[in-house]
Amino acid sequence: MEEEIRFVVFKNLSEVKTEVDNLDGLCYYFANNIKADLEMMEIPVNMYNINEGEGYDHYYLLAGDNADYLIDPTYSQFLPKLNETPILFEDFPASVLEKTEQGKEILGDLLRNGYHKLSDDDFDVYLSGFKLKERKRHK
Repeated sequence: MEEEIRFVVFKNLSEVKTEVDNLDGLCYYFANNIKADLEMMEIPVNMYNINEGEGYDHYYLLAGDNADYLIDPTYSQFLPKLNETPILFEDFPASVLEKTEQGKEILGDLLRNGYHKLSDDDFDVYLSGFKLKERKRHK
């Protein structure tokens, strides 16, 4: 199954990478297209949104018989950027992953391959980077 997932992710990335400078903001496009391709191959897949109800969307997929593949080919948009500070998040999500060996492995797989084979609490580690800043509520 991993070979099919790798093929679909790389196929979708190769179709777009020559047309754009970066993958920022293209998560729904990729998630939707990769999901359709995997469904045609009869690989179980579901699309999810990290949205915390605060106006931020980021789409990713869980695929495989046991939802054991995390697919997020646009994760590079969460790398720290020179002279920038995170606006929505407490820290850049990739910086959070870099703090542990497990997180570094997940980050490396997402940046190299666009997916990661999940084990143990990998999914919780992935989500830990998306902690939003506290916002003051106006009355």
